[in-house]
Amino acid sequence: MGMEPDRTASAPSPGGRLTNAQLLIFGLPALPHAIVMTPISTLLPTFYAAHTTVSLAQIGVVAAAARIFDALNDPIVGYLSDRTHTRLGSRKPWLIGAIIVCTASITQLFQPPADATALYYALWSCILFTGFTMFEIPRTAWSSELTRDYRERSRIVMYVALFNIMGSLLLYVTPIITSLITGGSTKMGPDTLATVSWAYMVVMPLSVIATIILVPQGTKVVTHKATMRGIAASLWRSKPLLRFCCIMVLWGLGQGANLATVFIFQTDYMHLGAEFAFIMIVLMSLQITALPVWSRILGRVDRHHIWAIVMGGGALLTPIALFFPRGPEALIPVLILAAFKGLLMAPTNFLPTAVLGDVIDYDTMKTGSNKAGNFFAFKSILSRIALAIGGAIAFGILGAFDYQVGKENDATANLGLLIAYMGVPMVFHLAMAALCWTFPIDSRRHKVIQRRLETRRARLEGTPKVASPLIAGGALPAAT
Repeated sequence: MGMEPDRTASAPSPGGRLTNAQLLIFGLPALPHAIVMTPISTLLPTFYAAHTTVSLAQIGVVAAAARIFDALNDPIVGYLSDRTHTRLGSRKPWLIGAIIVCTASITQLFQPPADATALYYALWSCILFTGFTMFEIPRTAWSSELTRDYRERSRIVMYVALFNIMGSLLLYVTPIITSLITGGSTKMGPDTLATVSWAYMVVMPLSVIATIILVPQGTKVVTHKATMRGIAASLWRSKPLLRFCCIMVLWGLGQGANLATVFIFQTDYMHLGAEFAFIMIVLMSLQITALPVWSRILGRVDRHHIWAIVMGGGALLTPIALFFPRGPEALIPVLILAAFKGLLMAPTNFLPTAVLGDVIDYDTMKTGSNKAGNFFAFKSILSRIALAIGGAIAFGILGAFDYQVGKENDATANLGLLIAYMGVPMVFHLAMAALCWTFPIDSRRHKVIQRRLETRRARLEGTPKVASPLIAGGALPAAT
């Protein structure tokens, strides 16, 4: 069924580029979002095990179940977001709803009573994750609609990644600041979680409102509405999308295991609990420093090749920690390793969004419908479920080796920790890197896709198409 193109969306700016001010404002909500999103995987499970009645085994089950529940919300939000039509556009109303849900639930999850049960943990996790979905899916779909230029898309998502890293950095700076004020420990505990939850409730609404007011809606090239049958067909038939999905599953399995055990590894095994915040500060700071360097590299090298290099390299760097001493004398080498990993892994904060944007353009060219919300929802489903399974695998390994969090463990139990923290991520991430390297949409093929979409847009709007070096290209190779 045909339909008129979506003309309600305003163009970003001449040439399809956002101004630097618009980029900063668009990326800003990622900062408070990262402040609360980061500890959910790295700190919250350990916190509930130590300060509430919830057991480690229950945490593993609840965390996996909540992630799966969260994943089930993604296609619903993606589908509704694609079909939402308001004066604010398709995506902005969802961000307004997201801040209402998130601010209502964040303090409940991050400041639980001492007698909180597994049911309490599960309930508020599910509510908060629902709010996260309402923010993440429309926001990432919106980012893909702000431009169709291959390099500009990397620029937009890089700004989002910058604020995302800064948010994580602020999380780890928080206990250091509070320790200077109160004279307490720099360990991350209840005070840290309480502080970031209250900060989120102030900063997140303000940043989202600024984004809604000052950043344009973007543009869509749509000849007909997306249907459930069309979405299913794209998910099944699109080779680039299928490849991308496999990549995200492998990433999630490895990353889930890593996130579930990194705090345990640094505090229990390396005996650097008081220094954990400093380690993460170095990691995040170097990621921020590296972003401009990677921006220049991405102007010359296709992003899927960069993605393969950094994931494979990161997987191989982690086991170097086995050669370090354990205890305070390990701090300097651990910080050096964190610095190298920060420099290397910086592009992983934005490459998945940029690559999926290319896949969405390919599907729009083939089908004539915009499924950005649905595709980002499907990406979120796969990554969340894979993260949950990866974390469950890690906790399962710890349980199988009778590992006791916060206590002295024997060599067998420590072997289980090393397998969960290093071995599982290495296997999955090296396999992922191999798939990234041969991804079918490169910059040359995307130029062809972009040219065809621009031609279609000009035809639908009844305006002559103006040739541009940004959209030059020949026939699209068949092997996509």
